[in-house]
Amino acid sequence: MPFSEDIKIKALVSCGRKCCICHKFCGNNMEIHHIKAKADGGDDSFGNAIPLCFDCHAEVRQYDPRHPKGIKFSEKELILHRDNWYKKIKQENQQDNDKVSKEPVKMHHEQNYQHIMLHKANTGNDILFYLEGALGIVHDEQAETLEEAKLLGEFVQYLFDTIDMDFLIEPYDRVMTAYNLSENLKELDDAGFWVFVGKENRKVTGGVGSPEMFPVLIVRIVRKNSNEIIKHEL
Repeated sequence: MPFSEDIKIKALVSCGRKCCICHKFCGNNMEIHHIKAKADGGDDSFGNAIPLCFDCHAEVRQYDPRHPKGIKFSEKELILHRDNWYKKIKQENQQDNDKVSKEPVKMHHEQNYQHIMLHKANTGNDILFYLEGALGIVHDEQAETLEEAKLLGEFVQYLFDTIDMDFLIEPYDRVMTAYNLSENLKELDDAGFWVFVGKENRKVTGGVGSPEMFPVLIVRIVRKNSNEIIKHEL
């Protein structure tokens, strides 16, 4: 009987589909050779298998003891070739895994993020439009007094509390959140502030997972007379 499919797969994975003698990547062009021939009592076990490319397999098989020329591949030599190569592939795989696990987590801005246009929030629903789906918040404000700091801080904290909750999926909670935000915007407007919002699609890389998108709500609170405000006539 030939090698079983399980033994073939185990051997091919162990060698990384690279020949155990020449170390060339072979893809489909590989054969599993019996280190000890079945005619000499060899079996179909994993321990008697060595994955080889077509060329090396032909070299190993073609030696004719009746007309000796060169030095034949011995069973011990083939076992050493195989075991050393299996060990090297295992070490390389471990190094790759260590590299992935040790890759630092990084947050990347989207392209041209400096030019993201922020829009004035006139109602709570304007904020919810950008807040929905966001995983984080970046904010900037212009408080000059303790009273202003408390007012702006409470508003920003409410945004963080909102993004950390799952209640926005319920219609009642969504309506109430929009109402509360609208009231906050009125209070800020009375104090001389406008709120501008937008969204940036950042990307998180590193760690052990694949890169993931990380949408971020951008909030900027400025005074109504700020020269940063660009007005568009409709």
